[in-house]
Amino acid sequence: MNKDPQGKSLALIAYGSALFLYIHLLLFIATLGVAILLNLNKNQPFASFHHRQMVGIGCIALLITAFGNILPNNWTALLLISSLVFLAVLGFVDAYKNQMTPLPYVGTKFQQWFSFIK
Repeated sequence: MNKDPQGKSLALIAYGSALFLYIHLLLFIATLGVAILLNLNKNQPFASFHHRQMVGIGCIALLITAFGNILPNNWTALLLISSLVFLAVLGFVDAYKNQMTPLPYVGTKFQQWFSFIK
């Protein structure tokens, strides 16, 4: 049986915050922020990896929210947010399996851009 890496619960909390994207962006930011603050100065690479993935998803969600008015209709924004939640579900499954695989298409960039999250 695999031993759970340090910070697994914090990584799962971060991915769980994606469900708040359907309710309100501030709830998502608050939940993700709490998970990041709980990992602060603990040097848990597993949690930090998954936090960087979720910060990237959060930045894209913020852009969709900010520029949602220029989209052709509200269904487009809902489809984009749903695809972000799907990415978060992929990351959640990855964290649950104790793996550190970047998200498809954007995960490696998120690791580079948000390398300040330790």
